[in-house]
Amino acid sequence: MEALNIRHFKLMNGEEIIGLVAIKNDDNFIIERPVRLNPSMLGGVQFVAWFPFSDAKQFKVFKSAILQHVPVAESIKETYVNFSLKMDKPIQTVQTKTDQELLDEYESRLAAGHDLFDEEPLNELDKKRTLH
Repeated sequence: MEALNIRHFKLMNGEEIIGLVAIKNDDNFIIERPVRLNPSMLGGVQFVAWFPFSDAKQFKVFKSAILQHVPVAESIKETYVNFSLKMDKPIQTVQTKTDQELLDEYESRLAAGHDLFDEEPLNELDKKRTLH
């Protein structure tokens, strides 16, 4: 792991990414398998694919778009490598519904006595109870 040049980049647009530097050119870096750092609600961060709907593995980042970059700690390297290897799995598509379709579905579920997210109908006590 020590030989891997995995760096943390702070971009001018505010994004933070981690990636394996494959090539360092005069005006850009070629970065393999970059991941974006998303802040979590509990103060940590989570890795997210930088271009989740692309099969590309290498991306060019111009030095003019980089505010700062540093090598990552060994423990982060291991986490990054494990995450990036999982990104090789095929992307599963999700069938989306329009807002109107969702609204119609929710209205029909409520009219039938169902909770919006549960499969079981609400019992009479649940229908009368007000939650705040």
